[in-house]
Amino acid sequence: MKTNLTENKSLFTGYSRKKLYCLAQTYEELAKLYRDGQSVDRLSFTGNMPDRKDILYRMEMNETKQIFASYLEEISEAFTDVADTVMQVSLPLEHRKRALVQYLKKQGIQVKEIIFIEGGQSRRVSLEARALGRGQIPVRELAGLLSVYFDRRLMPSLESAETLGRGYNLFVLEDEPRYSVLSAMSRAVKEDEKVSGDNFSIEEYNQNQTVAMISDGMGSGERACGDSRRVIEFMERFLEAGFSKERALSMANGALFSQNPFGNLATLDICSINLLNGEAEFIKAGAASSFVKHGGRVEEIAADTLPLGSMEELNTMQLDVQLCDTDILIMASDGVTDAFDGIGTGRLADIIAKTAFVNPRELADYILQYAISCRGGHIRDDMTVLAMYVNKAD
Repeated sequence: MKTNLTENKSLFTGYSRKKLYCLAQTYEELAKLYRDGQSVDRLSFTGNMPDRKDILYRMEMNETKQIFASYLEEISEAFTDVADTVMQVSLPLEHRKRALVQYLKKQGIQVKEIIFIEGGQSRRVSLEARALGRGQIPVRELAGLLSVYFDRRLMPSLESAETLGRGYNLFVLEDEPRYSVLSAMSRAVKEDEKVSGDNFSIEEYNQNQTVAMISDGMGSGERACGDSRRVIEFMERFLEAGFSKERALSMANGALFSQNPFGNLATLDICSINLLNGEAEFIKAGAASSFVKHGGRVEEIAADTLPLGSMEELNTMQLDVQLCDTDILIMASDGVTDAFDGIGTGRLADIIAKTAFVNPRELADYILQYAISCRGGHIRDDMTVLAMYVNKAD
């Protein structure tokens, strides 16, 4: 697709960017106040020496202030990153634009403006258009027409208007994902507990990214469930808002680390699948191994990292895998993987390689039941299995 007048533009207007920068500066100044307050507390020890309990209390308060200051700085940097987001905007060559306008006009659609946008993970076509007749045209019909014209599959973006009517409206079409994911989960609660300390999530973001997560709270029961649930909910909110996984992870870690005197720790296992190119990105913080089944071969994704909340500075491992049609991904909490450690050659990777299941529900159930049988029918720890079947469009 040939274009001209290509330029980089901010994702936001000048006023919106100014507001974001203002928010970033506010959080940065708040962080400075907490750090300055820490210096004052240290100076206050001069004079009469406080007792040991007072010293320990002030030391804990200073540590908390330091953590909170770092947390505020992360938020400040996140707002700055969003404000600095740019996209490449270009206009079609004039003769190409005329040909497209005439093509759509024959289909009963009048176009006023066309812009091509590249940014993030997909290319987009933005156009102001209206229906020429009295009736309405669904935006999916427009997507179909443009897919034929450009010879690439397009679909309406989430921010696009839904219907072409008599008045001009903004329509945004983007590349349709080439991959889809069918998922299923199977879980078991530790004996003598009422709730699982594991929590999970699988969501699509921006129509071209599926993110699966498993978090395992330290211990079991209500407390472990609360810790892992907060981690999952926190990550979901920030990913939905458009923040990077790394930024969200850092802030989640800071929040748990600030509660460390209470022993709040949680693992986090993330698998992010790019539905446009089939790339899977694994990020692990103290999480158990994951597995990718390519036909009869199984690739184990493992990383020796600490859980969230154990250290002030986040220590994670990122691993990338190229997926193919019919690949199967398996994520599991350590209650599952630990059950296979004592059976020699029958480790989980070998069990997965030998299975013929392609239905993720059947596979997740099979792995869970096998893990329980390895423990003699007992459930010694919370167990969660998430299986995902990858399908590539023709």
